[in-house]
Order: sequence, then structure tokens, then C-alpha cells
Amino acid sequence: MCMTKNELINDVAAGLVMTLSEDHLELVKATFLVKMQGYDIHEVNTLPSAEVKNNDFILKRFTVDMLARGVKESSIKSYLNIIRPFFDYTRLNFMEVTSQHIIDYLAVKKMAVNITGKKNSQSYIAGICRVLFVFFEWAYRKHHIEQDIMRDVDRVKERQKKKERITPEEMEACRECAQSDREKALLELMLSTGLRVGEITALKIEDIDFQTRRLHVREGKSDSSERDVYLSIRARNAIQKYIKKRYAGYVFRPTRNILDDGVQIGKGTIEKIAKDIGERAGAHCKTTVHIYRKTFASETYRRTKNVKMVSLLLGHANTAITEKYYLVDDLKDIEYQALYAVQ
Repeated sequence: MCMTKNELINDVAAGLVMTLSEDHLELVKATFLVKMQGYDIHEVNTLPSAEVKNNDFILKRFTVDMLARGVKESSIKSYLNIIRPFFDYTRLNFMEVTSQHIIDYLAVKKMAVNITGKKNSQSYIAGICRVLFVFFEWAYRKHHIEQDIMRDVDRVKERQKKKERITPEEMEACRECAQSDREKALLELMLSTGLRVGEITALKIEDIDFQTRRLHVREGKSDSSERDVYLSIRARNAIQKYIKKRYAGYVFRPTRNILDDGVQIGKGTIEKIAKDIGERAGAHCKTTVHIYRKTFASETYRRTKNVKMVSLLLGHANTAITEKYYLVDDLKDIEYQALYAVQ
């Protein structure tokens, strides 16, 4: 079927009608008319070439599907950094991979020596296994491969280490050692909300209702992480003292652009401040933003005994993640206390 220029432009605009406003559609049409001056449109009668279903194809398809699901680009990049080396090692097309290839690859990675001269840890192997499960189960569910090859692969169990968090005494010591208004605002924010480092750097003043102490998180690990959390009175006061008379822009600004509300502070800077506060306070562990996040989770659970609430405040997809990676030690402590009480 042949089309005139106007018909083609109207056809493109029709495809965007649910996305763009009427004014924007008119702008698109006008832009096409200008850009297509001097060009003729001819129908191509040759058949399109068949799409080559190689590993590049499946990884692009996987990326698109993960983006549509709401997974952050940084997380998808982490997946690809594990999947690509698997294909590079096996030199197989994704449709040729079997469960035995997966098992052999995990065994090789387990026996391999890393750059430090040591064998790869159980946690590292478990991480690879987890990503391969995500990828190949997705490929089977989406009918890109015919067999559920992961059905015959045993999941690698990850050794559970005790979850580090700072003690109540260390929290008070951190408060005493926080020096500048920015340090105090950051510390109280982390302790009262458990935000991720990326959520902290993306936080804007407009996201905070200081009257109700409600803080809206827009930039989470995934689209499902968007949520409301609540500031303690101490955190609200510390943030208000830090931002002074500013009413818009990023809450935390880099020192070099202190007068520019539109410049986002770096994640590395936030992590350094969090670490420095802990070191001054003599904390028993390295106080990353994630340690403060775990501390918030632990304190909230011990106060409420509500796993679902903690999960929602942390922005997790389900409570299983919260229990496994944040509250496993707290749950065991509660279980032990209950058993001890009945004896």
C-alpha cells in the first residue's frame, strides 16, 4: 500500500495520540513536513530479512522486557554483566544451552581463583546462579527457549552472615560526632527513613511535606519503589536547619555547586559522609548508607513487630526480601526469646 507524505505523517501521529497532547502532535506533524521537504516516498516491495536470533538479540529483548517491568537500568546492567560472560565462556547460542552447561559453569566459577588469589566466595556464586535463574526462566516463560532448563539446576545456597547494623549506643555517638548541618541532616534522614543512597541523592525539597513529616520517594531501585516514608521530628528539624530558606531543588548539594539547586550530589560523597560519621563515633563496622538502612529496618521491626510495614517503608517488592536480607537476625532473636520465655 502506497502512502502520500501527509498520509504517512498522519499515520505516525495516530500512533502517538495516546502519548502526546494535541499541541505536541501538531508540532510533530509540522516537524515532519519541514524535514521531509525534498524527499520522495516509494514503497519497498522486497521482503524484510528474517531477524537473527542470536545472543545479542535475546539480551536486547531481555533488556526491553526488564525496562517495561520497571527494573532500573543499573540493575539490568548488573544482570547483563553476569549473563554476557556466561555466553562468552560457553560460546553457545542461548537456544543451545542446557542445564548441564549451567551446572558446569557454576562449578568452574566456584573453583576459579579471583584477582586476589582466592577462590570465589559462596555469595558470589549464589549471585551468578540467581541471575541465570532470572534470565533463563524469563526466556522459557516468554517462549524464547523450548525447555525449562533451570528446573534441573539446584540453586546455590548463600551463606547467611549476621547482618551488620549499628547499636543504639553507636547511634547516639554518631549524633554527637556529626559536625556540619549537612552531616546532621543526612544522619537523621538515614536513621528515620532507611533510604537508599540513590534515593538520597535524588531527594528534592518539593518531595517533603514538613507539616505532616511525609517524604515521597520517587527514585527507587525500581519503579515499584516509589512510596511515602515519614521523618522523625529530629530529622525534620535537622533538614529544615540545613536547607534554611530554600524551597526547591535537591536537598543535598555538592560543595562546589552550593548555590545551584539543580546540581545533584554524588553517591560517593554521601557514602563518604556516612562513613566519616561512623568512624568518628567509633562504630564497630563500616557505616555505609546500607548499614544505616539495615539499622532503620531493625529498629522499626523491633518497635512494631510488623514485617509488612518494614517492607513497605524500605520499598521492597515483597516481605521475603525484607526477611532474608534485613530482618533474619531480628526474627531469630524474637524466636529465641519466645522459646526461652516458655521454658
